[in-house]
Amino acid sequence: MILKVCGMADPENISGLIHINEVDWMGMIFYPPSGRYVPNFGQEPTFYKQLSIPKVGVFVNENTDEILKKVTDYGLSMVQLHGDESPEQLKAIREKSNVKLIKVFRVGADWNWQTLEPYEALVDYFLFDTDGPSYGGTGHQFNWELLNTYPFKTSFLLSGGIAPEDTESLKYCFRNFPAMVGIDINSKFEISKGIKDLEKIKLFTAAIKDDVVSKKN
Repeated sequence: MILKVCGMADPENISGLIHINEVDWMGMIFYPPSGRYVPNFGQEPTFYKQLSIPKVGVFVNENTDEILKKVTDYGLSMVQLHGDESPEQLKAIREKSNVKLIKVFRVGADWNWQTLEPYEALVDYFLFDTDGPSYGGTGHQFNWELLNTYPFKTSFLLSGGIAPEDTESLKYCFRNFPAMVGIDINSKFEISKGIKDLEKIKLFTAAIKDDVVSKKN
């Protein structure tokens, strides 16, 4: 399974995170209204670029040229699109870069899987978060049982209010939803915005990864 820790920005906190072996990807937010907006932490892009951990840049309705500039400046491995980006924009990014693409969809009560269809051939992963009044995470969960009806082959990650106490529910998801390959954690593991509780992450990731890997082998 893939474990992505999102909302990372603080250099000291990052230095601790990258030594947690169970963490696969690090998410960095490039959405100015966010309290986890990377440039606000005062570090030069070269610091992030030299990090060996795969880095996911999170964008919301950003123009293509600016996304590609951040890919280069920060050494991003993946781009996560969290807004209302069109299939045409994803095609444009594909044509200009080899960066992997993750398209986020916010799942609410009136969810329709067919919303994904125009994007399926363009993404490497989908990511499902909880719908809310604004862009970005809500800290809440949607009804994960909806994933039982996922009709596509594209792999996906689950996000939205995942907390340390959700290990059993997540193990159920990994056992029962074949296309689910990872999870994205953020606010429920924070001390403050952009600062993660590394001990909490260590305990959570070790427990869930050991169990999920052993059941799939």
